[in-house]
Formats: sequence, structure tokens, C-alpha cells
Amino acid sequence: MMEIQFRMDEKKRGSFFIEQDGRQVAELDFEVKDKLLNAYHTGVRPELEGQGIAARLFDKMIHFAREEGYKVIPSCSYIMVKFKRRPEEFADIWHRLDDEPTGDACGIKPKG
Repeated sequence: MMEIQFRMDEKKRGSFFIEQDGRQVAELDFEVKDKLLNAYHTGVRPELEGQGIAARLFDKMIHFAREEGYKVIPSCSYIMVKFKRRPEEFADIWHRLDDEPTGDACGIKPKG
């Protein structure tokens, strides 16, 4: 199983990511401001799609947010879909806005 790594710079921009053979093959990118974690991009290389890798990155981000006391802004379509599918499960960390993000910031259009 591929190991999820973590990085965050001094500007509080970070990601959970997976490297394989010296190259990054999956990532969930975010930035933190105050106590808000804006999760704005999730990506997995096409040849690795459908293996649950994005879900593992998502779970890691959720665990991190809860551990650090962050509320999550789901700007990425993948994360928005996961939140909307089980809103009660994420109610404690979902930072809802009056102008709720559509998830389009991620660049991935939700299926269906």
C-alpha cells in the first residue's frame, strides 16, 4: 500500500500526497487560514484511478482537520460530493458558507 505523506509550508499551504517511483501520483491540496482548512484540489493520476486513493487522502485530511480543530471548506468537487453524501458525518467540521462553494475550484467535474 502506498504511504500518504504530508507537507505544509510557512504560508499554511499544504497537501497530503503519495509518491511512487520518485514522482507524485496523487494529492489533496489545501490551505489553512485561522481555523479554516480550504480543501481546493484532489488529484490522482489516471492509471491509478478507481483504487480508492482519493478516498484515503480524504480520510487523512478529515482526521487531520478534526485533530487540529479546523473547519473544512470543501472547494474541491470531490470533497463537496463526499460531504453532501453524508452531511451528518461531517457536520462537526463542515464550514458552511452563505455562498457555498460549488466544488468547481478543483477542476474536476462531478460524475452524474
